This record gives sequence, C-alpha cells and structure tokens, in this order.
Amino acid sequence: VMLFHPVLLSLLMNMLSLVHAIFMALHVAGVELDTARWLLRYGIAALGPYLTFGMAYFFATLSFVFGYVFFLPLFLFNASCTTVMMLLLFKIIMPWLKAKEEEDQAAQDKYEMEIQDATDKGCISWCNGTWARKWCGNAVCGLPRFVRGQFRQVLWWFDAGESAADEGPKWLDVILFGIFSPVGVFLFVLWGSEERTKVIKTFTELNDMMKVAILAFATTSVSPFIIGSTWSAFYSYQGVGNDASMAFVADMYHHTFAIFTGSLELPALDFDFTVLWNDAWYDFVEMWDFMKLAPDKLLAISKTLTGASFGFGLSKLFVSASMTGVITVLALFPDNWEMVGGRNVPLGGSAQGNVDAGLFLANIRSFDDNDLAQFNLAFGQVIKKREDNLYEFSVEKANNKDQFHFDLDILARIFGEKLRLLNLNGCGHMKGNIEVFKGMELTSLNLRNCQQLTGNIEVFKDMQIKELNLTYCE
Repeated sequence: VMLFHPVLLSLLMNMLSLVHAIFMALHVAGVELDTARWLLRYGIAALGPYLTFGMAYFFATLSFVFGYVFFLPLFLFNASCTTVMMLLLFKIIMPWLKAKEEEDQAAQDKYEMEIQDATDKGCISWCNGTWARKWCGNAVCGLPRFVRGQFRQVLWWFDAGESAADEGPKWLDVILFGIFSPVGVFLFVLWGSEERTKVIKTFTELNDMMKVAILAFATTSVSPFIIGSTWSAFYSYQGVGNDASMAFVADMYHHTFAIFTGSLELPALDFDFTVLWNDAWYDFVEMWDFMKLAPDKLLAISKTLTGASFGFGLSKLFVSASMTGVITVLALFPDNWEMVGGRNVPLGGSAQGNVDAGLFLANIRSFDDNDLAQFNLAFGQVIKKREDNLYEFSVEKANNKDQFHFDLDILARIFGEKLRLLNLNGCGHMKGNIEVFKGMELTSLNLRNCQQLTGNIEVFKDMQIKELNLTYCE
C-alpha cells in the first residue's frame, strides 16, 4: 500500500524530472552523453525493481481480482477526471499559449524599448516619472502576458510533442492504454500489430519530459485502484467476515465520491512542527510492523508522513522566496540590472534550445563559427564549414533525428546561398515548402522520408543539383 501511495509515486516521477535536469545541465556544459538513453537507464535501475516487486505482489496475492470486482468503477472515475485534465492541457491550454507567444513577445519588446528610452532621457529609477508610469502600466496591463509567459516557461517541454500531432498521433490510444491501463491492456492485446506499433511510436517519439509526464499521470491514476484492491484483499484474508469487508468497500466509495455528497472537508493544518515531527517519527517506526496494523492505521500513518513532507516543502519555499524577493526588488530598478544579470532567463527556455534544433537556429541572428560549434555540441556533427566558407548540413551523424522538426525557412534564412549540401534523411517531422530552395546553389539534396514537406518539385528543374533524393516524400 505504501509503495503505491500517490504522494510517493509523484515524488518518484519528480525525481526522474530532476535527474533529467541534471543530465541536461551536463549536456549543456559540454559533456557528451545521450540524455534520453541515460534517463532510460536510470529509470530502469531506480524504478524497475520497485515496480516489479510491487506489481508481482499485487498479482501474487490475487489483489487484482478484488480490484476488477469491487473497484473498477472507482478507477474509471479517477481515470476519466485525469483524462479530462490531460486533454484540457494538451488541446486547449498549450495551443492557446503558443498562439499568443508572438503577440506577447512583441508587446514585451515594445515595453523594454520604452523603458530603456525613458531611462536614457531622464533621471534613473523612480525619480523618473515617465519610467514609473511605464513600469506601473506594464505591471497592471501586462499581468496576463506575464502569467502566460510563466506557463510557457514551465511547460516548454510540451512543444516537442506537438510535432507528432501533425501526423495524426494516437493520443487517445495512448491515454486509453496509459491512464486506463487496467482496461487498456486488454484492448492493447486485441488491437492489430499496426495499431499497437502506432501507439508505441507515438509514445517513444515524445521528448523525455513528456514521457515522464505521461508516466506520472498513468501511475497516479492507477494508484487508488491498487491500494483499494490490496486493502480489500487484506480484509478478506484476515477473516473479518463479509459484513466488515463490504463496509470497507463502501467506505472507499464514500471517500472517492465525497465531493458529490457535501461531506468533503479540507484538511486541517497544524503548524506545530514539534508535534508533527514526533508523530512522523513514531509512525515511521511503527509502520515497519505493518503485518499487525489495520489498513486504516496505515492510512493514518500515510497522512502523517504527507503532513511532514508538506512541512519540509514549506521550509524550502521560504528559503527560495527570500532569495527571489531580494533579486526581484533589485530588478525593479534599471540601475541594478547589470548586478542581477538583467531580466531573468529561465532554465527551461535555455534547455529547450538544446533539445530543439529549430529553436536553436531560430534564435541566431548572424551565424558564426561559435554558433556552429555550439550547435554541433548539442545535436551532433551536423553542420560542416568547408575551406571555401560554404556549408554542409547533414543529419547522418546527429544525436537524435527527432530533434529536427522545424520549418525549412529557418535553414534558408541562416545559410542562404552558402549552403551546398543538405541531408535531412529520416527527419519525418520537418515542415515547410521546398520552394524556399529556389535561388540557392545546392549541389546535393536528400529529403528522404520528409513526408510533411509541401511544394512543387519543378523548383529543382533549374537548379544545379547533382544528387537529389525524394524517396517517400508524399
């Protein structure tokens, strides 16, 4: 029961995200490693034995029988709520945030220019009335833009999953198999091999953080189902009688649907940390004698430990807030921008530029040797500068071809007439119109499997291309 507690599962999934952040930091620092492969290795090593033991116990004790007989409706209710939340995030919130991105960036750039002009023309900081009016106006009118920006920075990793959406991914099938796993596993077996392959491909083509997010949703949804089933098996095997066993099932239903009965109450918070610490310690010691404990006592222990975790979380929040508050106050005044590094640049946006080749190139204003070295360090030996100062762009030695899912316009803007060889073989998520190559002096072009490109191949008729591969281009 404790192994599959939702709080513990959420912390384990959070641990995966933190490990991924460490791998990304090493990668950005120049350490050559495949972040996806190492995250998979860590996940298998850390969670493999844990989940294997837990699920083996769940099936060996026949707890799954009690789950399908008594608790399947409860699971379907929880899974349906999770699915609605996922679809709201995937299909409504993220497209809306992305649609507003250019508008928000233009407004932010305009505000920063006005602030800089006001600073240059008058006194510094709050002594400047124009500067103060601009800043206060932006603080009020720019609040929605600021909130949207914060969401985009936190959820930057959702962008990597959107490229697969252009091919019509099996999102509903992934949700059915992942979130509704007790039901979806049977449908997955009954599906044809082609359908199963599409579902697996949809999941494997996601970036690492999206995979962790899907796993987090799936494990926390199935957690109450496993806990209720195991507790019910405990009661039955203890021989407490049919009435007591069914009363426990009724309590589980009442607990799940309390929100509809008017009996739902928010937890009472006790900020006496000495009492909380003592209770947590005694309960932690007592927990190991779980064979003699009733399930309700285990539930009480889990609540105490959750409260302790909440308390420690508050202490970390106070430390972070104190440092953030100092930096925020300093950043209010242009005099101090150099001291605090100017506007805050989130780690999420920086990390995204190292997993999305298109974003990396889109942020380049004038391509130079330093950009070439940084790009090859992040994505593999893709760009080559020849002795005649012309360029070759080939993904054959790329670390991960799934990171190349941008528009051809970016390549045309960055390299222009200096690009001689372009090899995008296997980059099925590349987008754009091939007519952007018109006027470029390409001698070798490989667009094999680039199925999402559009345009008329007549554009190549007047070009001096010696090698052209358009296999499997629709």
